[in-house]
Amino acid sequence: MAETRTYYAVSLFSSRTFWLNLGAFVFAVLSAEDVVTVLPRSVLPYVPALLALINIWLRTVTVRPVAFVAPGNTLPILVPKLDVPVTATLTD
Repeated sequence: MAETRTYYAVSLFSSRTFWLNLGAFVFAVLSAEDVVTVLPRSVLPYVPALLALINIWLRTVTVRPVAFVAPGNTLPILVPKLDVPVTATLTD
């Protein structure tokens, strides 16, 4: 059996990335032409780019996994430990 490492997942509702993406979803729904326009049309093309940059930044500061647990609780998760690749390879 491969060696594993235990990580402790925090609540999904404690995740900044989750709340950013939920807010982006609500904003997108409210910005639909059939509902109401929240921002001027001239700004709308820049919103996805801004959200992408914020998501990238949040991924750089996020180190813990998330799980569907009550806020304030953690859940132990076993993750297989990866060996160092023999040659340099690109991942994700």
